[in-house]
Amino acid sequence: MELADQIIAINGAIQGYMRTHGVHALKADEAAEIVYKAGILTPNAGPRGTPGFTFRQFLRDIRDSCGYDALYKLLGAKQAHNLPQGHYTLLRFDSPTRESVTGLLDSKPSPVTKLPMQTEGGDQLKDYLEVGLDVVFVGTSVGDESARHQRYYSHPTNRFWDLVNQANLVSDIVGAENDHLILEDKCGLADLVKRKAARSDSRPGKSDFDIEDFRQKVQRYKPKVVAFNGKRAFKEVFGHDPADYGVSDKDIADSFVFVLPSSSGSDTKITFDEKLDWYRKLNAFIRTL
Repeated sequence: MELADQIIAINGAIQGYMRTHGVHALKADEAAEIVYKAGILTPNAGPRGTPGFTFRQFLRDIRDSCGYDALYKLLGAKQAHNLPQGHYTLLRFDSPTRESVTGLLDSKPSPVTKLPMQTEGGDQLKDYLEVGLDVVFVGTSVGDESARHQRYYSHPTNRFWDLVNQANLVSDIVGAENDHLILEDKCGLADLVKRKAARSDSRPGKSDFDIEDFRQKVQRYKPKVVAFNGKRAFKEVFGHDPADYGVSDKDIADSFVFVLPSSSGSDTKITFDEKLDWYRKLNAFIRTL
């Protein structure tokens, strides 16, 4: 069976099961059982006691040759944190036509191992900004891990992508490895320090923040909301701590300001569920504009 035919058959089996049983997501091993019962793949590979190995390897092969974005578009599969060690989840979605499957496979998208660098080097990350955005998420500075990978919020303890996914601010396929796709959901990314990463031995100082340049970007692109990822980012812009999380009485140009709890794993003063509640409140606020 050709690869395109395998993908179509797998989608038919898994998506058919999910719709019949009212299920919206399956773990990879659960989906593997469906695929094996349909006779599309056989569980004859991998170590003993790992029945889902063959199917997971099939997903890995698609991911490595086509990339995370194509993995979702072809099979509705998302990997936790969009990192190679993450667990796979199969989501209910509208399966692509054979023509679409063939087109995606023939287009040879950028594989995971050959993702393009966003900048020419150093600690700087490119802002993801354009006219017409609902919200721009603004941090203080890129972290050391993100600087190395040239991807926003790529440290495994930073829960940013989990928060925006679960708050339905962005689609399930968007994560650190394909962070540029956030623009498709009318969201942007920026930080206040562009030339220095936040490392444990070297934190950005006052002179590292280019607040005027940031304000000019907001003026130029005019997002509906500027959402600060943490109170420090707000303080660097306005010179004082925010009164609380949520909508601020401040604004930048014509954009509303919303303060979010820091998504960093080092911020343990507030639980993940409490942070998620504020991200959901941001989503609700955006819908009123």
